[in-house]
Amino acid sequence: MGSATRLGSGLFGIGMLAFGVLNFVFGTPVLGLEPLPDWLPAQTLWTYIIALLLVVGGVCVLSDRLRPRQSAIMLGGLLSLWLILQVPTLLANLHNGSKWTSAFECLALCSAAWVLAHALSDSATVRTSWNGRLRRLADIGRYGFGITLPVFGALHFIYWQYVASVIPGWIPGSPVFWAYFTGCAHIAAGLAILSGVQARLAATMLGIMFGSWVLIVHVPRVLASPHNQSEWTSLCVAIALCGGAWLMAGYLARSSVTVDTSQDHRPQREPASA
Repeated sequence: MGSATRLGSGLFGIGMLAFGVLNFVFGTPVLGLEPLPDWLPAQTLWTYIIALLLVVGGVCVLSDRLRPRQSAIMLGGLLSLWLILQVPTLLANLHNGSKWTSAFECLALCSAAWVLAHALSDSATVRTSWNGRLRRLADIGRYGFGITLPVFGALHFIYWQYVASVIPGWIPGSPVFWAYFTGCAHIAAGLAILSGVQARLAATMLGIMFGSWVLIVHVPRVLASPHNQSEWTSLCVAIALCGGAWLMAGYLARSSVTVDTSQDHRPQREPASA
């Protein structure tokens, strides 16, 4: 497992573990992301069951010994279910930016989970029939993750006032500039990942950008409002998305390595756009 994939796996696991802990602490589903249907009975019980799955999944992903591949598959299935449940709400609220944000954050996390499952399967000693399926899911995950980024960028342009309001005042330059700049960065990264042109570089820079937001935006906001569930959730989402970006960088790095059997068995690198 490469360094980018290992870093992404750790951050993604921390994000999932933290989601579960928040569910236990606040006794409610993950804000915005975990859409339990109104018709579902015993919602509190389901909240704690899902919290347990998130905690177990996060811990196992962080471990090399506790079936991390199976846990990543479980998390991918759980996040896929969340994504499916997001669709009716989004369709009923097409003019609500927060609904777009929640749905596409869910898509990004779901995509990252399948990329992680493939990475863990690819590095496993024992090959299974799941490997080919997970490779296909990871390929879909690449495009799913890439699609989310232009959407996030568009939301930065539409809701630039909100984005500018959360940028710390000590950062030089106009907050409005940074709102638009980060919107452009999202769009450029998404187009690169989707097209394959400088895709690995784009995913790496995206991971750095998301990581900087964790440190300079979300951690200070949590420290300023430690009892605010919304701020904690936003921090966990940012950590998990940062992990997703690094997982994508690792996936793209692996995809660019081929073996030329006509000469020798050393891996050779092709352009990321291949």
